[in-house]
Amino acid sequence: MSAAARPTVLLTGAGGVVGQSLLREPSTVRLIAAARGPLDAGRAERVVHCDLGQDRFGLDADAYRALAAEVDVVIHSAGLTEWGLPAERYEPVNIEGTRRVAEFAETAGAPVHFMSTAFVAALLPCAAAPLSDTNITKPYVRSKLTAEQLLAKSGVPHTVFRPTNLIGDSVTGWTSRPQVVQLLSDWMCRGRAPFVLAHPGNRTDIVPQDLLSKAVLRAIEQGVDEGEFWVTYGAEAMDMETTLALCAEHAASLGRTLPEVPVLHPDSERGRDLSDLAPMTRSYLSVLRDVSEVTMASGGVLPTSMPELRERFALPVVRDTDAYLRTLRHASAPPAERS
Repeated sequence: MSAAARPTVLLTGAGGVVGQSLLREPSTVRLIAAARGPLDAGRAERVVHCDLGQDRFGLDADAYRALAAEVDVVIHSAGLTEWGLPAERYEPVNIEGTRRVAEFAETAGAPVHFMSTAFVAALLPCAAAPLSDTNITKPYVRSKLTAEQLLAKSGVPHTVFRPTNLIGDSVTGWTSRPQVVQLLSDWMCRGRAPFVLAHPGNRTDIVPQDLLSKAVLRAIEQGVDEGEFWVTYGAEAMDMETTLALCAEHAASLGRTLPEVPVLHPDSERGRDLSDLAPMTRSYLSVLRDVSEVTMASGGVLPTSMPELRERFALPVVRDTDAYLRTLRHASAPPAERS
């Protein structure tokens, strides 16, 4: 590992939503972006084309050793994040890829900052209720928890950042590509939702992507190499009724009037039987039901480290409602106005 005062950071998953946000965020670190294909390198000094699904990231032995000698810190954000796939689909990158990252970090003498998910709260021993086997998020979340456990057993110094569902930048609303929150929100803002599903008392916990990026980069700048950080709003997060009100406000700004949308219990008779609905409506309501189950299994409110993140890493205080509206506005803006 080099001993530069300005640490050299290998960023895996540089082409993903988290990676692209990190590459836009000002910092004092020197970033090397690792990706399988072409990408917007942003603030990275260079791009290394590699594949976490292969031994030595698909690099030859000399290139691998040279990279390890150069790197001081690893941000591991690469992963398969799509929900609803068979468990074995997540193994090559989310689990075996993390194993290879740990091996690389040991060779480099570098700590790892791992991007997990706040949804692991639903699979911890202290969870309020078990997740159903049919929950669309479960195989993905299980793979992230397994990766966390793998890192813990590796002995490599590391942190774990557990963000909830990400939305756009807190100031601009920008994101490199829509995530599930944006897709569901667009559906609701177009008046397509006959009802939504949420357990009573649940919080709709979403977080601007730049808050995660700021926290990770400032942890590196401060030399932090251990700890678990829940990048969520917790009890500060809005509820589903507030979410719907913001969608109605945004729709009104576009000249649309949304009908009142009922919030139903996922275990109600109507909530359980969606068979008569159009395929897209059925799909989105199923996602809402399963995400609500995750939150309910976590006690209705996700664990949060937000007060610590604000104090320790000087994260700005951003209301989730304000950031959500900015995300909605950015998504509905003409393509020429998005940047």
